[in-house]
Amino acid sequence: MRNLEHDIRTRLLPRVSAPAQYIGLEINARRKDPAAAAVSVAMAFPDAYGVGISHLGSQVLYQMLNDMPAVACDRAYCPQVDAETVMREQGVPLFGWESRCALADFDILGFSLAYELCVTNVLTMLDLAGIPLHASERRPGDPIVVGGDALADSPEPVADFFDLFLVGDGEEPLRELAELVAKLKPAGASRDEIIAAAQHAIKAAYAPRFYKGAAGPVVRSHLADLHACPTIKCPLVPLAEGVHERVVIEIMRGCPNGCRFCQAGATRLPVRCRSVDEIVDAAREALAATGYREISLLSLSTSDYPKLDELIERLNAEFAPQHVSISLPSLRADSQLAQLPKLTSSVRKGGLTIAAEAASQRLRRAIRKDITDENMLAGVQAAYAAGWRSVKVYFMAGLPGETPADIDAIFDLCLKLCHTRREVDGKSGTVNAGVSWFVPKPHTPMQWCAMQTAEYFFAVRQRLLDLSRRSPVTFKFHRIEQSILEAVICRGGREVGAAIEAAWRRGARMDSWSEHWDWAKWQEAFAETGIDIAAIAHREIPTDAVLPWSHITGHRRGDFLLEEYRHMQAALVQEKP
Repeated sequence: MRNLEHDIRTRLLPRVSAPAQYIGLEINARRKDPAAAAVSVAMAFPDAYGVGISHLGSQVLYQMLNDMPAVACDRAYCPQVDAETVMREQGVPLFGWESRCALADFDILGFSLAYELCVTNVLTMLDLAGIPLHASERRPGDPIVVGGDALADSPEPVADFFDLFLVGDGEEPLRELAELVAKLKPAGASRDEIIAAAQHAIKAAYAPRFYKGAAGPVVRSHLADLHACPTIKCPLVPLAEGVHERVVIEIMRGCPNGCRFCQAGATRLPVRCRSVDEIVDAAREALAATGYREISLLSLSTSDYPKLDELIERLNAEFAPQHVSISLPSLRADSQLAQLPKLTSSVRKGGLTIAAEAASQRLRRAIRKDITDENMLAGVQAAYAAGWRSVKVYFMAGLPGETPADIDAIFDLCLKLCHTRREVDGKSGTVNAGVSWFVPKPHTPMQWCAMQTAEYFFAVRQRLLDLSRRSPVTFKFHRIEQSILEAVICRGGREVGAAIEAAWRRGARMDSWSEHWDWAKWQEAFAETGIDIAAIAHREIPTDAVLPWSHITGHRRGDFLLEEYRHMQAALVQEKP
């Protein structure tokens, strides 16, 4: 295995102020020697270091693999555009963060595909590593390139770039893959033989080049019990600023609410919970190992953790005297919301965040978002009384059946949430409202729906800005063209891969970053490759159509999704405005 320590020192040391061996050695890093291990794995996060170091799933897999005696797991992140330029000028290939070994020399290169706009970063990392972009062109000594996380649920647009996808919870199939490589590699199995064997032996594995539809569906993996995935008690502490700098503990996986638009809620079932004792123990050890002063309780819907009151009371009792705050993201605005502020009133006030999704009860029923204005107002009033002064609320626009009155209702609800504070101290509260654009996601009951056009979304944005002028409500919007690209990538077939590559070759980089985003490059790429954006994003899909992701299945089958889709349509008809 080639070590790049000497190359980096001689080529880049004049450009940095610290010796190369100190770069990347964060607190709690695990530095095992890939050359001495039976299996070497590089976990690659296709975004900047500050984003990737804060990604909990990557840290979980990094810890799990390094706990295996036969495995050495290193990390890699996508260099920023200026760093990419320097690496190309100096001829330095992309390398492991801790070992300084070339990524091309690892046995497995695993990408966490957490969101659609990371796809060009995958190509940047492969190219910088000297690994052919197309799986069909890879050589016997190249690593097995593996994709997981959200995009593995609808992988066809990036299928040409990956040897293997592991669909669903990554812990068990990734462990199985590492064990398989450790068994077959010494026996002289070829790279292609190992990939084919993985697809045969691992239910959640999908190898696009070797998959035969007659073999049956690819079944999404899920851990039967979260105790099989230990909490991270010594999380990595970034050297540079991370997007999240706090102890993050996954308290529950899966969501019981069944919102019809939510891909994560549909694909991460069934619901599994950690015990209160396990969470408190993990928080105690992680705080001691990091020095952080905030605990974030992570799940798709933290309010639905069955022993949340007991958990918060235990955490407050132990950690409030140490001035450690508790963050509760993803709150559901039911009657429980009014109780949460008093439970967390003994610590520093973070932002109170509510995912309302829609402002009218009619649309909420249609998308199965079971909340009411009354519960939201009562919860926010209790938060103001407990010391909170600002509230974040998230909405989606472009939902099926949406009318101008539904858009106006977004501003009206935000204004009511502001005025609720007057009943506490006579002042007006502050509401920051985030508006995203509805993208019909695979594996959800709304996967057959059409996405609204850019013109529609621009009109909605302008309407909300006009309504909110000189008011205590502030709106922030997702970039409309990015949401359209997200729809094309998650809903498209394998033909979209050519457009992804064309955009990357035109210079598309870091597409989720506003300073790098360039929609013109993508439009040119779609035109060059003959991709019809409207046909993928803006049309309703017939319910009898074979979908690009039909071969991926899991807890909720297609007949259930279709029944829920019809219930949504019926709800919109029954409650016409």
